[in-house]
Amino acid sequence: MKQKILIPVIFGITAILLIAILVPLNQKTITEKPTPMGDTPIPITKPIPIREPITLNQTVIPINDTVSQKPIQTIDFSYTDSNSIMKLSLASKGISMSNPLKISGDSIAKYCTFYADMDKQNSIKYCTSTELKDSKGKFLGNIHMIGGIDSPDAVLGVIQTDPYMSNLDDIKSIYKVMVESIVCDCWQDKKPGNLESVSAWIDAAKSHHLEGKHITSNSQIGGLAQKQLLLEVTTNTEGYLWKFIITN
Repeated sequence: MKQKILIPVIFGITAILLIAILVPLNQKTITEKPTPMGDTPIPITKPIPIREPITLNQTVIPINDTVSQKPIQTIDFSYTDSNSIMKLSLASKGISMSNPLKISGDSIAKYCTFYADMDKQNSIKYCTSTELKDSKGKFLGNIHMIGGIDSPDAVLGVIQTDPYMSNLDDIKSIYKVMVESIVCDCWQDKKPGNLESVSAWIDAAKSHHLEGKHITSNSQIGGLAQKQLLLEVTTNTEGYLWKFIITN
């Protein structure tokens, strides 16, 4: 029997708990050597703060009932494989991704603080962080993976843009690669929220944020390949901070 899939896309102003990554700008190399995973770690020089969103004023948009029922192959998170796949895919789009900095043990509290909730924060036993640069070598942001020792529970893509959002195409490329590498290569089949592509989702989030004149707004998609996707935009002094979070 053909099943109907309902995937909410939620737009709303968010009340935000400040959750700053405790990595200062121009950070020095970690003094305590983190557990290695095979690659040579690099220091994070320009980390961007992450905050845990709380969605308010939710608006639900149903998915098109005629979406394809083609089975979705679920992708399991993996620190090594996921970082490698994303790095290769981004390179084909002219975006460089560094080898991951790997952090574990006592260094977690210093360099991988993402949650205000202590239970959630204490559940982080391992994290990796990479730097992203555009085709001209300009810093774009970071991709963080956090969770247990064996596999991550969440992947976070954080990118700063100027007031004109001049690097919006890079944001679209990065978040599309994250979806295809971490979630599934199935967006065209499922079209969650009747959105044709990840690019269309970003454009919708941009319009909603600018038209509503919010400080922070977000959009959420649930259930796509058993993953949860959150896209958040925050106005700051440099322009706009984009955060894309994928969780199991």
